[in-house]
Amino acid sequence: MTPWPLDAYLDWPALEAWCRDIAAAHPEWVVLTEIGRTLQDRPILLLTLGANDGAQDERPGFWLDGGTHAAEWAGIMAAAHTASTWLAALVAGAPAEVAWFKRHTAYVVPCICPDGFQAMMEGAPYLRSTPTPPGPGSHRDGLDPTDVDGDGAVRWMRWFDPAGPFVADADVPLFLRARTVDDDPEQACFACPEGEFVHWDGQRWTEAPLKDGLDLNRNFAAHWAPFTMFGMDGGSFPLSAVESRAITEAVAARPFIAAALTNHTYTGALLTQPYRADSPIGDADQRLMEALGRDAVKGTGYTVFRVHPEFTYDASQPITGVWADSLAGTFGVPGYTLELWNPFEFAGLDRPNVAEFFRSPEPAVVRKLIAFYADRPDATPWRSFDHPQLGPVELGGIDYMRTIRNPPLEALPAELGRGFTVADRLRRALPDVQARLECTAVAAGLTEVVLVLENRGYLSTSALARGERVKACPGVAVTLDPGEDLDVVQGALAQGLPHLDGWGTLQTSGAAHPVYPGLPARGHRAVARWWVRGEGRLVVRYTAGRGGMGELEAEI
Repeated sequence: MTPWPLDAYLDWPALEAWCRDIAAAHPEWVVLTEIGRTLQDRPILLLTLGANDGAQDERPGFWLDGGTHAAEWAGIMAAAHTASTWLAALVAGAPAEVAWFKRHTAYVVPCICPDGFQAMMEGAPYLRSTPTPPGPGSHRDGLDPTDVDGDGAVRWMRWFDPAGPFVADADVPLFLRARTVDDDPEQACFACPEGEFVHWDGQRWTEAPLKDGLDLNRNFAAHWAPFTMFGMDGGSFPLSAVESRAITEAVAARPFIAAALTNHTYTGALLTQPYRADSPIGDADQRLMEALGRDAVKGTGYTVFRVHPEFTYDASQPITGVWADSLAGTFGVPGYTLELWNPFEFAGLDRPNVAEFFRSPEPAVVRKLIAFYADRPDATPWRSFDHPQLGPVELGGIDYMRTIRNPPLEALPAELGRGFTVADRLRRALPDVQARLECTAVAAGLTEVVLVLENRGYLSTSALARGERVKACPGVAVTLDPGEDLDVVQGALAQGLPHLDGWGTLQTSGAAHPVYPGLPARGHRAVARWWVRGEGRLVVRYTAGRGGMGELEAEI
């Protein structure tokens, strides 16, 4: 097979070609599906990895995606690299992976927003998720970020003016510090992204609303509400974007998905529940997800944060419409957000409070961060430019997309490895239901038939208790087909059974405290019994919640 490269950021055409190539080369393990088309008519691709026998969607499933945000290239590369690593092990016949993927399925959407991703790969100004056409009556005026000098990148632009809020730092030229009352007004300047003014009156220096402000990660079902922040919005209604609707419907159509990870950048963190003070996700589910998250990040250097209150911009205004929150709240699936890449650590700095860094950054931290990345050969010192509207200005800056937002190429392999580690551990936490059929003669011509379902996985067969509560997951049920030669003397042909705990579930209940150990109220096993008379062949079919479906047969 063609492995996913570790030393490059591939664009959308290369990513699409790679997905199609591996599906064509390894149909025994990979199925490629288009789950939607974007506004620019690009496919949203889903890779289904597992034994291709037609029953992939009846097995416990793990969901992985990247590219909810167009600028977060490392998340896209990590999703593709993870799929590539799994497939390489399958092609090589690695016993553990072959056994697992015969009994489980992994679903990978490498890039949720191919339109936005490709636009940014081609040098477009920063956009959050995907290009969106303006609505009727919309109007923009002010600075519009664009590549004014045609060098293929949108960097920073500054011009000197006594009313400016910034002053150049003497020792770190690319760092613009906040002006003080002691500074010489002649040294003051304005600064903004490189760009031009649209509908300009020739006088006012203001910023235009974002041309493409839709944030897909505010457009999902969980607690959706009208949203604006940093010029971004959550769409006109939940799932108004084709991308968010496509992946929501894809998960809904695969009810055996039991865990999920969505890749983002940056800060080197795994985000978990709760997302708000009044979260509908119960305390046991929250503790389960946090415990599993801590297991998943061991040795990676990543930190597990509860979104509320540890990773939120304003605790009084809960974040709305998030995909990972929707996975948990709508589907009862433990869904995590992985924020790959810690540019602070790479620069030798302690990671600041992330929300504070965006809302009210510590100048000393920003100065050190820019000083480190300004030393790289891909940084551009300030240079003079004759702006078509402003006249003399200066352009310059660091390569933001390959330093702070995503790893530089020399750091990319290690980061992709960390992303794989987290995803690989989470997929190994899926329910693992073993079924056995016991037939015991109890009298002449009379046989007791017992089906035992046993979950040996970390997660329960409902994944989260929330999944059972909102009826988002399959139930646990068995059906006996006695054929024509057997009579059922006792036991209903179809029986409903309780969900099966996972060993991770037990760690939040009876096994939570080793000083006071105990057993759960429900347990990891469920049993169905029948008595049948006669001789012949019978079949027992079962659905074990998100533990999947199966059947066993016996000759009496």
